[in-house]
Amino acid sequence: MKRAIGGDMAFALVTAVLLLVTHAVAYLIHEYAHSFTAWALGYMANPLALEYGGLTPGNLVFLIEVGDNVAYDPILKGGDGLAVAAIALAGPLIGNGLLYILLHALAPRLAARGPVAASFLFWMLLMCAANMWSYVPIRAITTHADIAIAAEGLGIGVLPLFPILLVPSLALVGHFFLKACPRFIPAIAEGASARTALMVALTGAWFFLLFGGIGFSGSYGPVSQAFSILSEALLMPLSVVWLWQRCSVKA
Repeated sequence: MKRAIGGDMAFALVTAVLLLVTHAVAYLIHEYAHSFTAWALGYMANPLALEYGGLTPGNLVFLIEVGDNVAYDPILKGGDGLAVAAIALAGPLIGNGLLYILLHALAPRLAARGPVAASFLFWMLLMCAANMWSYVPIRAITTHADIAIAAEGLGIGVLPLFPILLVPSLALVGHFFLKACPRFIPAIAEGASARTALMVALTGAWFFLLFGGIGFSGSYGPVSQAFSILSEALLMPLSVVWLWQRCSVKA
């Protein structure tokens, strides 16, 4: 039977393209959440003026050199620590968390546009939830990046801020795996074992290996590395088994 997105190889190709596209879209929305918040608070002249980096393969595909270009130090020295915290937290909380909620609310309407639209929506949900995971818990207890900047702006350490942010992060991650995955993966894979296996494997790999392993880069420190080890060595294989049991169509 010919399926909605062609054969299995075509499905794999479309999925690969959608992964890269949704990663770029979610990444840019995260960074624009920082810059537009800074602009709205009067601390950035042009919210579109991100650090876009060079024309390297890694940057063109994964945007590894793109940053928010917000000058946090002058804001902090000016005594507006709350603005620093708001700008720093806008990326994960608005650019990822709020976007996830909005996309899920629009899911029935967007998914009705066809299998490619449904697949785009699913991978966008993954990018939002996985980005949150990459910050809390992975890069929350460290000396730099968004959470550390927010803690400095609030005049507290990262440890008191950690449990506060862990609650919404785990809620988002839990909703993605408990609700979104069982809903979207079987529908998009259309009952085909090869497609289901591909989506389950890619979900676990992108979530817990790519985003979860970010603690090994950027000198985030031993706590971030420990969380990344837990993410990659334990949660990744467990997630694949769990998703397969719940998303594969039994004969």
